Amino acid sequence: MSYRVFAPLVALLIVVVSAPVHALPITFTATLSGDQEAPPVTTAASGMATLTLNDAQTRLEILVRLSGLDLDGSQTLDPNDDVVAMHIHAAPPLTNGGVVFGLMGPNNDLNGDLAIDPIAGTVFSAWDLLEGNNTTLSDQLSALLQGKLYLNFHTLRKPAGEVRGQIVTVPEPGSLLLLGLGLLGLVVARRRR
Repeated sequence: MSYRVFAPLVALLIVVVSAPVHALPITFTATLSGDQEAPPVTTAASGMATLTLNDAQTRLEILVRLSGLDLDGSQTLDPNDDVVAMHIHAAPPLTNGGVVFGLMGPNNDLNGDLAIDPIAGTVFSAWDLLEGNNTTLSDQLSALLQGKLYLNFHTLRKPAGEVRGQIVTVPEPGSLLLLGLGLLGLVVARRRR
């Protein structure tokens, strides 16, 4: 395919792919580990969270999978691994910040979305628009979108936090496609020379 035919097709694809898409949910992830705590802690516990902000940006659904921590105090004989609090805090990576939404200790989930399955090691909750700990989801949207919120799980062993994960946006498939097209264009342009 000649450059004269290829260039307009790439330009059209870029316009179509980069056109703003309105009203799509935004997905975030957080990888929970002790080395993200400030200061870092040594622990065998870990976890992964998937968070989804709805298209109206009025509800953030939170699903966490944990291992190595006891969510109800009856899964292990060691009381030190018992989760005593779980929160979303506001602060950039490796710095500490205040609680903006509590799932436990305090529980700011006012409409009963919180579901804990200690056997599976999962926690589900949803932060709705007007819920929060002296703030609201509405007030924290900017921090969420900028990666300045983190999940933190506190235990008897580590009351300041045993595992933590910064909440980051998952790249949109359109952005990845656009990057791929750009790289393809560079390869084709280089071959032409």
